[in-house]
Amino acid sequence: MKNIFIIEESISETQKVKFIIDNGSSLNRIKDIDFSCYQKGIVFCDKNLSCSWWPKINKVLKSQINIVDVCHLEAAEKTKSVKKYGELVNYLGSLKCSRDDIIIAIGGGTILDTVSYLASTYMRGITLFMIPTTLIGQADASTAGKTCINTRYAKNVLGTLYLPKFVYNNVQILKTNSEYEYRQGFSEIFKYGLLGSQSLIDLMVAYNNKPNDELMMNIIRETIRVRIDIRKKDPLASNLGHTFGHALEKITNYAINHGDAISVGIVMALEFGVFEGIVDLEYKNGIIDLMRELKLNTQVSNGINLEFLNQIMLTDKKSSNTHIRLVLISKTGIPYHDNDDYFYSVTPAKMLDFLHYFITKKNYLGMNHWKRLQQQ
Repeated sequence: MKNIFIIEESISETQKVKFIIDNGSSLNRIKDIDFSCYQKGIVFCDKNLSCSWWPKINKVLKSQINIVDVCHLEAAEKTKSVKKYGELVNYLGSLKCSRDDIIIAIGGGTILDTVSYLASTYMRGITLFMIPTTLIGQADASTAGKTCINTRYAKNVLGTLYLPKFVYNNVQILKTNSEYEYRQGFSEIFKYGLLGSQSLIDLMVAYNNKPNDELMMNIIRETIRVRIDIRKKDPLASNLGHTFGHALEKITNYAINHGDAISVGIVMALEFGVFEGIVDLEYKNGIIDLMRELKLNTQVSNGINLEFLNQIMLTDKKSSNTHIRLVLISKTGIPYHDNDDYFYSVTPAKMLDFLHYFITKKNYLGMNHWKRLQQQ
């Protein structure tokens, strides 16, 4: 007779992150971070910042820690590739990077996504310090430890859950963002408001009417609070509009920016909610009117290949081989969920029916819209 042993154990690991939200032009609050336990720092910085913010940040950093090298990266989706990841792994190896060092990521969402994935996987995790320089970076990419790179099949399909140790947000840096960049960040912020905070939406409206540092700092603080709260429930439960949005990015070869894609993805998710009887028509109309008031994107370009879009949605990381899964809401602050399931499942056939229905609504269609968005 054979003996059989069955052992079941569970391990819980706590990750902690310190957010600093500052509006000082000196950037001196970076000095609130204790670098004494790190042997050296390795910087990955958006190359567009090499003559603007990087010299100012470097001036503060070099008084705190030994910066051995700076790698300037292009803020483009091709940076979030498996090929580039391999190059960056070899780069860290050439610098003899160890777990006694700290990786510093400076830039917007693309840079933060790439470098956080690198930091989380190299030697099973190197301490990470983020300095987001765009609104989407401060509000989204740095807030909940979702690291990611793309594959040829889908966006953000490779990823880990790895929080940075420190995040330094400075609203003075945001003042060098373009209106285009602001729109990308506010698209994600609006999403978090819909998922969990009417007060966040109210702050956005107030800022839209009269921008100021205090409102922006409160917007970032409230966004982080909502983001972390959702992250504790399910890492993917914040993906309102993302199943549609990521697919739009992919089929356009990233001609549409992430925030604009997510924004119209929210519109599609709301319309789908009405289509399925989950969302009230009057509520949906009010939200989309507000999105237009806030100058968020609510349109797609004419001529979308709906069958291809549907196929890409089925490759989303929330989906299965047979069903597309969406994050939906019924009202502001009331996400859809069935018991502990935060995702709404639909067959590809039914989704294709909805997509054909969606493009009959001419107010959501724009001629050469992707190109026009890049100029706004």
